[in-house]
Amino acid sequence: MVLDTEDWQAASAPGLHLAFRPVHDVITARVFAYEAVLRGPDGEEGDDILARIPADRHAELDRRVAAGAVTRAMEMGLGTTTARLLIPIHAPNAAPAGAALTAATLAGQRTGLIPERMIFGIHGFADVPGQQLADLVDGHARAGALTAFLGLGHDPIGFSPCVRYRPAMVRLDPDLVNGIDASWSRRLMLEELAPRLREQGIRVIADGVSHEGVLRRLRSFGIFHLQGDLVAPPMPGMLPPTRIERPAAAA
Repeated sequence: MVLDTEDWQAASAPGLHLAFRPVHDVITARVFAYEAVLRGPDGEEGDDILARIPADRHAELDRRVAAGAVTRAMEMGLGTTTARLLIPIHAPNAAPAGAALTAATLAGQRTGLIPERMIFGIHGFADVPGQQLADLVDGHARAGALTAFLGLGHDPIGFSPCVRYRPAMVRLDPDLVNGIDASWSRRLMLEELAPRLREQGIRVIADGVSHEGVLRRLRSFGIFHLQGDLVAPPMPGMLPPTRIERPAAAA
């Protein structure tokens, strides 16, 4: 199927493979976490990959991604860093809550990565039934892991699950973040959104950070965890360093 041993190698492997990209913390000027990114042979990601796989195999895909992300990250040296590992759950409705956690935990037992260093990123969280979201967040917390809701954008519907189920983190959609330094409407939205999330104890990650103007604007909103081209693109076969140097982060 997908994600066999060959697929965990570099991008030249046929089929699906994993790449990694950092989440940069501008306060410490260090990598806060590495996100495992599932990619197809032509660079496809996320929904494009799921659309090509039968629905009855989505749960298997998420389990194999979780186990493979832990295995590959540890092979590439995650254990020698302080960074966490952000593990994607692309089809949270396809399996009982905890399936990806179990797969990742077992891989962690083999490789030495404890659950406390794992973050499970829920894609499409706004479309997940409330009880499933609650079970995911609670199950991860009981194991010592964190939960992130990925892809909060312009649609206000996505805000309610964040407040109700209280993930440790919420990642902003690139469409909301990119160009914020030149968009009055996007600035207004984040000026309201960011403090409301912080009031709930939720850490905000901004994706789509393409240049320092965006970085500076996000800092002014109290958003200090970043992803995007300015930080580093997804790279197969390695844990890429952040491109943001300490002086730029402190500007």
